[in-house]
Amino acid sequence: MVRTRGLVAMVVVTLLAVAPAAWGQWSSDPAVNLAIADLSDAQVQPKLAPTGDGGFYVSWFDNSAGGYDVYLQRLDADGVELWAHNGILVADRSYSSTQDYGLSIDTAGNALLAFNDDRGGTESVTVALVSPAGIMPWGSAGVQVASSATAFFGPPAVTGTSDGDIVVAWSQDNDMVAQKLDPSGAPLWGAGVLFHPTTGSYFVSDLHASEAGTAILSFVTFSARTLLAQKLGSDGSLLWAAEHVPVFDGGTLQYGNFPPFVTDGAGGAVFAWYSSSPALQCRVQRVLANGSEAFAHNGVEVATTASRVRVSPSAAFLPDTGETYVFWTEADEYQTVWGVYGQKLDASGARQWTDGGRQVVPLGANQTANITTLACASDALVAWSENLSYNNDRLHVARLDSAGGFVWPSSTIDIATAAIGHSRLDGSFSPAGFAAYVWERGDYSNADVVAQNLYPAGDLGLPLFADGFESGDTDAWSYATP
Repeated sequence: MVRTRGLVAMVVVTLLAVAPAAWGQWSSDPAVNLAIADLSDAQVQPKLAPTGDGGFYVSWFDNSAGGYDVYLQRLDADGVELWAHNGILVADRSYSSTQDYGLSIDTAGNALLAFNDDRGGTESVTVALVSPAGIMPWGSAGVQVASSATAFFGPPAVTGTSDGDIVVAWSQDNDMVAQKLDPSGAPLWGAGVLFHPTTGSYFVSDLHASEAGTAILSFVTFSARTLLAQKLGSDGSLLWAAEHVPVFDGGTLQYGNFPPFVTDGAGGAVFAWYSSSPALQCRVQRVLANGSEAFAHNGVEVATTASRVRVSPSAAFLPDTGETYVFWTEADEYQTVWGVYGQKLDASGARQWTDGGRQVVPLGANQTANITTLACASDALVAWSENLSYNNDRLHVARLDSAGGFVWPSSTIDIATAAIGHSRLDGSFSPAGFAAYVWERGDYSNADVVAQNLYPAGDLGLPLFADGFESGDTDAWSYATP
């Protein structure tokens, strides 16, 4: 079949004229990102969880009616909203401020949310289950795993386990509690697994499913501000040391810092954090499936350049090689200039990109933050915000290969260029082979939730044609333009 330039142009114009408004919802313009929630007042603290069909669940708090209500939206792989614009209401709350919360997915493809809840007049920790159709099989109230008129409840975390169940963890006064629920919401671990510190208190840091129905939980001690980890068996037993694994006890974490971690695909986990003492420094540790530390105790320093400080690391792990990518914000010792640096650690924790790390953005007057690292095949995707002035940021992404070289000819790709604030960035990789990011756009008092996709080649949006259009078999098409 012979195609002419004129025929292609005519077809393009025709398709654009008849395309429905929802077609191709991912934006190709970084100045106009996909709006997920854009009501009045504030929509804040978005999170992203990939679904098996290539799409995502997006969650956030909405204050347009007051109370920072819990909302959820489902996107397909094209970025099309599968539920009503601005999402579905999960919990109508009455809080005047926010805490962190948990978003995950179970083996049946349902969204899982865990959050503090004041509905009914009693403080509770609630787990909600939302089906891919937007239905809540446990009812609008969800399941209250804890409730008290007097207890303090810290922010919960939740994960769907490989055996089809759900694990949730939360702080309760000075203790921490973990509970497992079956798919109907019934508790499986009695009154829960209690973590009781000898001194101080425990706060949940992160929680992820591991193999054979197990889950890995990290938590911070107060007031010592150290980082611990434990692996819970499918029956609630403690699989690591009885006193837990001390991931970091050689100083203190920054106050209010609750580091996330990533699983290693082999029953262990990789942790990245930064300390406030003895210095502002980023470290990485891998804890193996048996609870032993793969690197030196208290982790590996990501870089050792003198007269520099390092904060807010984000790590990605490569299961095939045992290597770890980690990126962070680097600054001078007075924190007057900032940049983005990265490091690759081999399976033994040895630094591969020199002891100074790889410079992605040189130190300069524009502050960098919101570092988000994803694995992209054997490469790394690192996203960050650049602050140009008050409430005026840009979001950039770079792809680096295993040697630390930029993969894209332009080095970086802009994913948000509107002259407004961009913060609380979260990112994930779709099973369909592209990355997606969500964040707050605007200041906290009047923020929206927006999203953007990014293909490994550095493209945004959706291509009009892929692999030609002679065949009606669209399953054979890829995102690459011929």
